[in-house]
Amino acid sequence: MNYTYQVQVGRRGVITFPKELRDQKNIADGEILNLIELSNDVFVISRRRSQVDEVANRLAQEWQDSGENLESMLNTLREVRAEYDEKKP
Repeated sequence: MNYTYQVQVGRRGVITFPKELRDQKNIADGEILNLIELSNDVFVISRRRSQVDEVANRLAQEWQDSGENLESMLNTLREVRAEYDEKKP
């Protein structure tokens, strides 16, 4: 199975996926895909939307609801690190 495909960027930035890939992955006309930049010249195209923002927002809300804030979490982290450092041989 080939995992690398060449695509050409056309006028107005249009990218055409090879028919073999569209058929194999059931990519339909008009389907919305996500282009994720990993580094300067590395991109990933994904069907699934990243859920990082949603998870971060949910965690932030849970922490806020429980009375936690960034400063209290940093203080706890410092305490745990200090305990860990004391236990080192």
